[in-house]
Amino acid sequence: MRSKLLLSLLLLTCMAHATEQNVVAIYPLQGEVALFAFADQPELTYTATDLVITTTQTSVQYPISNLRKVAFERADKPEGIDEIEVSKQFTFRDGQIIIEGGSPNALVNIYTIQGALVSQYRLDSDGNAAIPTTGMNGAAYILTTGSITFKFMQP
Repeated sequence: MRSKLLLSLLLLTCMAHATEQNVVAIYPLQGEVALFAFADQPELTYTATDLVITTTQTSVQYPISNLRKVAFERADKPEGIDEIEVSKQFTFRDGQIIIEGGSPNALVNIYTIQGALVSQYRLDSDGNAAIPTTGMNGAAYILTTGSITFKFMQP
């Protein structure tokens, strides 16, 4: 009887904790944590070498070898936001990749998966840029700036 009571309390605690979780958190070996709100319906899949997160707004690919962990967590206010926080520096909003707080005047390159340079931008003196993603629908691309590289796809 005592073990059933303990098990019931443990299950209730786990259920209460689970309802508090509202984001998928991606912890890279280096760099900022990426958060994907449950409201954006993140779907995690794996290839032989990558973790792919697809939401209602975009798809981002992370090399598994560069990940420390993936977790379900509680973030202050992910519900009802209009963007996906890929890292502290990158968000997808209104058909653009918004870069904030990067290295001032840093070069931003966008490549096809085959390695062809699609476009090149430079962050402003505050380390910010708004890069349009029009014409990039349906294909995967690689964005690089400084020490950060990630794959993305506009649905």
